[in-house]
Amino acid sequence: MKRNILYLSVFILLACEQVYFATPQPLKGTKIKSFISDIQGNYADSTLDVSVLNDALVIAHDTFHLTTQTPVEGQVSVRFHKNFYFVSIPDSSFFSVYMANFNENKLAIYMLNADERSIDILNRFVSVDTLNAKEEHYLINPGKKEFDQLVDNDLFNVVSVLEKVD
Repeated sequence: MKRNILYLSVFILLACEQVYFATPQPLKGTKIKSFISDIQGNYADSTLDVSVLNDALVIAHDTFHLTTQTPVEGQVSVRFHKNFYFVSIPDSSFFSVYMANFNENKLAIYMLNADERSIDILNRFVSVDTLNAKEEHYLINPGKKEFDQLVDNDLFNVVSVLEKVD
């Protein structure tokens, strides 16, 4: 029961401020059909656990199967670009995009911040549309060069570092 409350808290925090993408990202990333065995396994911290399977991700008990097409509910698009994995999860008609890095039995998860200062900086690189100002929900649709600028300028921030528990 406590663990479910912690998962809910993490997702509520992430849902309050969110930068959504119009399409899965990055546009020029290599589409992943399956994860290599070296990174497969279970990763966790005190509030979140992620299982990397051959052809799926399990995030807090929700399974997302890999697809090389535009993902729909229950699916996820994973693309490899600039030594990072980019995970695009459908949310209504938009996508939540997370950047991930595996290093020394750790999984670091990054996302774009949606606070006022971060949105001002983001506006320097890509057009930002406001979906809901009260809840701080924004939409971006970066081209290939714009997305690279987001990555190259470190606009994705670490939100969690999970340890491999296998």
